[in-house]
Amino acid sequence: MNNHKILVAGATGLQGGAVVEALLAKGISIRAIVRNKNSEAAQALAARGVELAEGTFDDTDSLAIAARGVTGVFSVQMGSQPSNKGEETRHAQNLIAAARAAGVQQIVHTSVARAGEHERFINWDKGIWEPTYWEEKAAAIQAVKEAGFPYWTILKPPFLMENLLPPRSEFMFPTFPQGKFITPIAPETKVDWVSGNDIGRFAAAAFAEPDKFNRKEISLVSEKLTMSELANALSAATGKHFEAQSVPVEEAIKQGIFEQLVGSYLWLNVEGYKIDPQEAAGYGIQLESLTSFLEKHKSAI
Repeated sequence: MNNHKILVAGATGLQGGAVVEALLAKGISIRAIVRNKNSEAAQALAARGVELAEGTFDDTDSLAIAARGVTGVFSVQMGSQPSNKGEETRHAQNLIAAARAAGVQQIVHTSVARAGEHERFINWDKGIWEPTYWEEKAAAIQAVKEAGFPYWTILKPPFLMENLLPPRSEFMFPTFPQGKFITPIAPETKVDWVSGNDIGRFAAAAFAEPDKFNRKEISLVSEKLTMSELANALSAATGKHFEAQSVPVEEAIKQGIFEQLVGSYLWLNVEGYKIDPQEAAGYGIQLESLTSFLEKHKSAI
């Protein structure tokens, strides 16, 4: 698969943007799907030699045009919730259909760790673990695998280190600006982390070496840390004092954590991502440490 040109969905977002960076570093041509070619973010891509294709996941005609003449597609969609049930599956299917119709040879799809395992979660039958989110993640993966691409790869990240940067940090951890992680995450719970940059590097490597990554589902983890360990790492990196406190659900909601997010934190206590670090070890890509990530971004924190 020489003369690559990769169509990147979500190119102005976190994961798609990381893929753009990694592809540019390898000298691989890129076409990016953007909502508005004239936006500041889109024009910043164009200034770096990225070809722009205006479109959305719901505009199938625009996807068909965007997919023409590319060799591979990077696929990422927002997770569905009860309020927009069916959206993630539909968006993934629309992108897949456009790519297959255009004769695209390879797709790299990013999802989340443990997607597809939801029916084995403890108490899954009680409907308490965001069933829409997990079912649609699994459906999107299945759609990729069954579409008939000669080459496909599924990447499965856990928590992203970028969630520790504003403004994401203030949504994920409302007490973060006060140097506190007040959550219902148990003191002994280890949370799995990886940087968005590593998702980009794995995706770019898959496009550069499709045989090596073909038909692989790869879960990525760099660090497994309790919330206290995370707070200590932040303190060491920034010189500011951070601390972690585990509280009951009612107190977590009182502290400003959305109820749905509280549920995901409780899921970490009961299930968690459970990623084996050796799973991604055989691909020759050194994952970024939290210390390195924080050092690069400490001014933002």
